[in-house]
Amino acid sequence: MGKTLLTSKESWRVQDYFDLLVIGATHGLSDGFSGLLKPILVLIVLDLGLSNLQAGTLLSIFSIATFLFIFPLSLLADAGGRKKEILITGLGIAAIAFLSLRWASNFATILLCVFFAGVGNATFHPSGTSLTTERFSKSRPFAVSIYSMMGNAGASLMPFIESTIAASSDWRNAISMSVLPAAILLPLVGARYKNSTKNPSFGKAKESLIVYLRKQFSIISTKVFKNREIVILAFVYACTGMGSGIATGFLSLLAYDRFALSTTTIGTAISLYFLAGVLAKPIMGFLYNWWCARTAIIIPMVLSGLLTLGVAFVPWETTFIPLITILGVCVPISPIILTAAADRSDQATMASSVGLIYTCYGLSFISTFLGGWLAELRSLEMSYICAAIFFWIGAGIASLLSKRRQIKS
Repeated sequence: MGKTLLTSKESWRVQDYFDLLVIGATHGLSDGFSGLLKPILVLIVLDLGLSNLQAGTLLSIFSIATFLFIFPLSLLADAGGRKKEILITGLGIAAIAFLSLRWASNFATILLCVFFAGVGNATFHPSGTSLTTERFSKSRPFAVSIYSMMGNAGASLMPFIESTIAASSDWRNAISMSVLPAAILLPLVGARYKNSTKNPSFGKAKESLIVYLRKQFSIISTKVFKNREIVILAFVYACTGMGSGIATGFLSLLAYDRFALSTTTIGTAISLYFLAGVLAKPIMGFLYNWWCARTAIIIPMVLSGLLTLGVAFVPWETTFIPLITILGVCVPISPIILTAAADRSDQATMASSVGLIYTCYGLSFISTFLGGWLAELRSLEMSYICAAIFFWIGAGIASLLSKRRQIKS
């Protein structure tokens, strides 16, 4: 497999690397959007006088929107083939929604803006992953690893930049400045990518659009839900999202509560977490080549649970950030999940398969709400125990995966 990967890369041209850079940077923007509130959550809490439960609700609303919309939008992408247009429109809506936080004056308005940001951001992963795997079909492990790595790079840079701006200004200006790259990246995606797969009957059906889409939903979703491997991968990624949702979502509150760390230090800690993921994601891609998906997932998930407990209970400030960084190496299993999904799904339902996986990942709203409730009821440490359990459950589910590299459609 390694030799095949190398051979396929030798024929790459400059524009191939540029296209991968464009979609990877857009992935970084989308992943940055997913965690945009985390570095400054303590500032929002202090500014609005929120409780731990309200803070958890604020984190959850973004994931709720993702959970509700990502699978229907992925079905639309497969049925109509307009993956590029859906991606650009969605991220544009997310950027505008986050920008609107600048003028939000109360908790309810902020919740509404974050909800619409989650709806818009829900379009990226099904369409972006599908566009990437179609564009680089001859070197998927390499392309998906770089694509995933750049997602973490964006998620790593965003907290550092955002917290730095917030420290010198305020959290509203920090969010406004963080969404500006969308104005450059989205036109580049429009110029460099094309929709390569399309249902030929889309737009030609005599029945209404609603009836047609209902039929397509039935056909595509049946194929996806009958694919045992895709369903298992979706549940594994759900557990990953639940565990990491607590581990990163409440990190600023934990750091402030236990060690009174500054906003800049907290932002740096979260950046190091995601920076570690940047370095880890190519390794995850190679692990998929060396091992089966099952083994490549189980080991990082077990370690993630142990390290999450370490973050929660470490008594020394000097070891707090190093543990967070090491945790960041183990959590980012998305290259394994997405490459396995591409190898195990019908190409015509690729976006929908990824949509199901990220819909389940969106269930992290349950964990952030649960984490906020546990923190309010008991302590933040109890929330992190819950996160560790989610990681270990994911490892157990991953053990159900077959060792097969690919399922023929």
